[in-house]
Amino acid sequence: MEVKSTINETESLNGGQSKTAAASGGVEVHSNANQPFFRRKNVIVLSVVAVIACASVVAFNHFHSGQEAHAPVAEPVITVTAEKVSARDIAGKIEVNGTIWAWDPLTIGSEVNGLRVESILVDDGDKVKRGQVLARLNSSVLNAQLAEERAKLAAQKATLKRTIQPNRPEDLLSLQAAHMQAESAVAEAETMLTKAKANLVNAQHNSQRYRGLVAEGAVSEQEADQKDTEAKTSEAEMHNAAQKVRTAKFQREQAKQRLVMGQQGGRKEDVDISHATVAQMQANVQRLEALVAQTVIRAPADGLIMRRDAHLGDITAMNKTLFQMVRDNRLELRAQVAEIDLHQIHEGQKVAVTDSTNSSFSVEGVVREVSPMIDQDMRLGTVRIDVPGAKNGERGFKPGNFAHGTIDIGTKRALTVPASAVLSRDNKSFVYVVNADNTVALRDVKTGERIGGYAEVLTGLADGETVVVRGAGFLKNGDLVRVGQ
Repeated sequence: MEVKSTINETESLNGGQSKTAAASGGVEVHSNANQPFFRRKNVIVLSVVAVIACASVVAFNHFHSGQEAHAPVAEPVITVTAEKVSARDIAGKIEVNGTIWAWDPLTIGSEVNGLRVESILVDDGDKVKRGQVLARLNSSVLNAQLAEERAKLAAQKATLKRTIQPNRPEDLLSLQAAHMQAESAVAEAETMLTKAKANLVNAQHNSQRYRGLVAEGAVSEQEADQKDTEAKTSEAEMHNAAQKVRTAKFQREQAKQRLVMGQQGGRKEDVDISHATVAQMQANVQRLEALVAQTVIRAPADGLIMRRDAHLGDITAMNKTLFQMVRDNRLELRAQVAEIDLHQIHEGQKVAVTDSTNSSFSVEGVVREVSPMIDQDMRLGTVRIDVPGAKNGERGFKPGNFAHGTIDIGTKRALTVPASAVLSRDNKSFVYVVNADNTVALRDVKTGERIGGYAEVLTGLADGETVVVRGAGFLKNGDLVRVGQ
């Protein structure tokens, strides 16, 4: 070969050079005649290196082109099932949490200060009726004061009665008798006056007749003068009888006035003063009666004793609580709801209320009231949900329980995907969307209700997009998949 002959030639040249050096006594002598030889040697070495490099490049290119010609086609990583995002009617629900509390909590205390608690008749958890006695306070001092005021009131009422009618019944009868006697005296005086007038007329006729008889000489002058005297006497008696009539009438009028005054009683001013005094004393009695009644602590309504703070021997104060009650044994769930959901809640909606410590215990509540005001800092509104209390010893919620509520807001139209298509990682929900080239893309979504195997999609997907349902847990973003049935 050409390369081999060149190498042999070079070795022969080197051997001849070595021999010449040995003949010279080990001293190498260089001459200008040998320089072309060395140039040829370098050229040959470089040529060999170049040939080897070219051969390597040709071999690499040949191998690489062969590899490309036989590279495998990309295969799907997994076969999955998929389904399109679609709109459907679902039962809308809003999840809420809150505390069970009394619908109308009643705080019961004493209206009387400074009295000792004498007896307590109920305890925590007792059911009571309206008006039932819960406790009694010591009322001995108030009872004594009440007895004193009642005695004063009785005395003042007697004074009022005497002021209204100062005359006794027998005094009124005496006045009536005096009036009747005066009436009789008037009648008698009038009778005497009539008689006196008749005597005067008769006497005057006799006097005139006797004067005529004197002229005829039938009677004496003396008898005629006697008749004149009788006439004058009769006239005087008539005047006297008239005066007696006037006197009797005057006395009758006085008797009548005394009778009327006796029947009318005291003066109006005195009667008014007595009435005012009686009213004042009655008010004192009523005040003390109210204080005595307040020493008996009664239930203001039917309900449940939620807490008893009263103890025997305690001294009452106006601001001290003795009992706390659940009015009518009615409870409610006070839930805080986000402002964005508050408009979907209204009175009368059904609510499934579940015990936060035991999800198996649930009762049906009803939305009673939606707060008209929203907290400006938290952007939350309060929803009050009526919760039925325990009946006949059955288990029920207690004031203070933390509970979960699911409010049924009715049917709504929403985008949905199979619930198994939604995956979660780092508190985020996502799905894999199948692209047109069968690659998958990870998409973050926000979900709502989950009903009947489907999940409501609030954000992140559009109607008609395809998502991976089965096999999504084995994928990563960008994987090629085969969509099966």
